[in-house]
Amino acid sequence: MLSLLAEAPHLICLTERHLKSYEIDATPITKYKLGAKYCRKELKHGGVCIYIHETLKFSNISLQKHCREQDIEIAAVQLKLDKDNVIIFCVCRAPSRNLDYFLNKFNNILNSLHNYKSEFIICGNINYLGTNNKKKQLHNLLGTYNLTGTVYFPTRIANNSITLIDNIFVNNRIKYIIQPCINGLSDHDVQLLTLSNISIPSSNIKPSYIRNINKNTIAGFQSQLSWEQWDNIFGNNDVNNMFNNFFNTCLRCCYSSLLTYLLHGAGSFLSS
Repeated sequence: MLSLLAEAPHLICLTERHLKSYEIDATPITKYKLGAKYCRKELKHGGVCIYIHETLKFSNISLQKHCREQDIEIAAVQLKLDKDNVIIFCVCRAPSRNLDYFLNKFNNILNSLHNYKSEFIICGNINYLGTNNKKKQLHNLLGTYNLTGTVYFPTRIANNSITLIDNIFVNNRIKYIIQPCINGLSDHDVQLLTLSNISIPSSNIKPSYIRNINKNTIAGFQSQLSWEQWDNIFGNNDVNNMFNNFFNTCLRCCYSSLLTYLLHGAGSFLSS
């Protein structure tokens, strides 16, 4: 995924990572540090994590006590910049769960960190297209902290649905550019946010990647394949679509397991 970008991002926020804690620890991203994470212990899938480019200073903000599987899964870090302090949240919730519980917990978290005198940036998932009650409730909550959504285009397009369930929320005084990065490796598009009035040093160095094949990466590749449901193959009657879906799934697992990205600079926020 990172090889598709012209410049390596400062931060990478990932939701629904699907990995256990020890699996995340065993799959580092070159030139990045794992700043914060939450992994499910009982149910499968889910989870969130934040990677920070090694050139940046940060501290982890422990939010484990606020997490409950599916209801609210959240991690956070505080960036220590020259002129600004910024708290980055990565949050995920199952759409079928109780929204009131999520909003109450989330409000408590934001309120407890309000005294940090830091800008808030939130990467999370809730359907933000059209007008619905869930969107209105979240919009009202974030508005009390001067936060506004940046994504107003679909981030997941399926055969029978178009949704915006991947958003980034920033202070309404921040100037930004947001754009999707369609990668073909996931059913969700990646969002790339570039901030213009936050003092983060930039770089023009492009990322590259090499093959990294050993016992550990092969085991990771096999593990990812074992978690696949293959619904888009066995539930398809067109042999060409079946092959393309199978091939794309294998490529996605291959790229995420057997390639190492060589990154030497930083430039933006990446959220998925």
